[in-house]
Amino acid sequence: MPTSPAIDPITFEVVRNALVAVSNEMALVVAKTAYSTPVNEGRDFAGTIYDRNAKLVSQGEHDLPAFAGITQLTVPEVVRQVGLEAMRPEDIYIINDPYVASTHCNDVHVVKPIFEGGEIIAFVASTAHWSDVGGVAPGSLNCRAKTHFEEGVRIPAVAIYREGVLNEDVLRVLLHNMRESWERVGDLNAQVAALRAGEARLRAIAARHGLDTLLATMAEIQNYSERLVRAALRGLPDGTYHTEDTVDQDIATGVPKKIRLAMTIEGDGVTFDFEGSDGKAESGINCTIAATTSAVFIAMASILPPVPMNAGVMRAVEIRARRGSLLWAEPPSAISGLAATAMECVIGCVMQALGQALPERATGSPFSILNSVFSGHDARPEFDCAFFSYIWGFGGIGATRSHDGAGIVGSPYTASTQNIPCELQERRFPMRWWRYQYRQDSGGPGSMRGGMGSDQLVEFPYNDGEVSCIGNRERFGPPGIFGGAPGGKARLVLNPDDDTARESRNIGIFAVNEPAERGDLMSFWAAGGGGYGDPLARDPERVLADVIDEYVSLDGARRDYGVAIEVVDARRLDYRVDWEATRALRAERSAAAGA
Repeated sequence: MPTSPAIDPITFEVVRNALVAVSNEMALVVAKTAYSTPVNEGRDFAGTIYDRNAKLVSQGEHDLPAFAGITQLTVPEVVRQVGLEAMRPEDIYIINDPYVASTHCNDVHVVKPIFEGGEIIAFVASTAHWSDVGGVAPGSLNCRAKTHFEEGVRIPAVAIYREGVLNEDVLRVLLHNMRESWERVGDLNAQVAALRAGEARLRAIAARHGLDTLLATMAEIQNYSERLVRAALRGLPDGTYHTEDTVDQDIATGVPKKIRLAMTIEGDGVTFDFEGSDGKAESGINCTIAATTSAVFIAMASILPPVPMNAGVMRAVEIRARRGSLLWAEPPSAISGLAATAMECVIGCVMQALGQALPERATGSPFSILNSVFSGHDARPEFDCAFFSYIWGFGGIGATRSHDGAGIVGSPYTASTQNIPCELQERRFPMRWWRYQYRQDSGGPGSMRGGMGSDQLVEFPYNDGEVSCIGNRERFGPPGIFGGAPGGKARLVLNPDDDTARESRNIGIFAVNEPAERGDLMSFWAAGGGGYGDPLARDPERVLADVIDEYVSLDGARRDYGVAIEVVDARRLDYRVDWEATRALRAERSAAAGA
């Protein structure tokens, strides 16, 4: 509870939750008014509130988790670049510089200082993923880039509104470097509307409870979160825990990249030391320090008890990485693919390390999202224009001690996003979905099974086009834990198992502007989650249920779990466990493992 004598516990909770509601409303404004599909349907956004010192106070309940740590650095960087003395009422600043305040260039932040009596009392900010910010590839996800100059426009902190007047010169420069610029204007206007809604609500809170109470609560909220996270850390055994994970490859060299973590818990503090990780990549998989920071907090939120995310959490956490390395990219290192590669491996490392310290909450590693972009010219008469469409490959979450992992959901860093409906994609863009389903045998085997990956089959039915994609887990599936096996791997294949004369080939998930002809089919497989515990310890009846649900094949049941299933009547889903054969299989596997 609050320690400040100026705030009683009830007022503290009322104002604290009111600030979360303001963040939620800011996000809702963006969802209802933005133009681009990843924002208005996919909900790739955040609305955040800061105190007068630019410290994060509140974020929304439906904000993208990937922005949890990033937004703590955004407004302080705007203040550093612009200077408090230069800010004026009704100013709005825009920034996307990934090296100091963002993930990749697509994530654009707009920030508004709030003045009262000539002084700044707070800041509000809105973050959204702009579908294109320039660069070589439509959608600006260029995993083969060697520098950020190939990935899109890098925006320092500049005034997009100066004292309430739109800076049309700055906007014109930005839009001239971005595809489908009408969408960018729509998204910017949505974010500006969110800031104005957030400011109005903050002023209403101040009017109802008093400005002094609002400011004191903002400070105490941070103290409250610090106390909560320190209490959670005190409950963990002191020590150093080592984990590692692997990004499939530096696309420029084909060599995998290792991320190594030494997590040290000492009393009520924790240090996440990534200094043993590999050096920078020569392609777009490098992680900015803002994204590395965010990944740590996402994993902490996944394992530790709930804590309101704000600047107070950072006081108990130290993050170490080498400047210029894979996890602390510096200009001009390419970074557009970090979210689907290095950042998610950081999340996996931290979750595995915390799982060692807190086994009852441990989990297998989650999949890495597939970020793919279909692009080209929409030849349909009612459109007749250029297009590019984001397709997210959702997959499986890792299993826990008591539950199988969830299937075809957002990864921990995209947990608040929504699947963009196939029907809407087919209406807006010249594509056709032939399937979107669970992928059999993709969940990592274990006493608890990892979540299922997805299988999408998408066609260019009207015209030629191009596909770009970036992800991870094509070579190395998401690791399991405590004997659990990795989840199924990802892939991107042109014309899979095609009976026609069309070429069939594995494009790979690190594709940039790969050509596709009219009628071509693209098969996307997103990875499954890692398993928990020995697969031979899984209840055969649960394996049987998975076979009936078609999560696990008959061969998979035998191969991965040592369970023999007898087919009585497949048409009526009448399957039974062959107990004698199962006992023999498992005894044989156990003996082989012991040898």
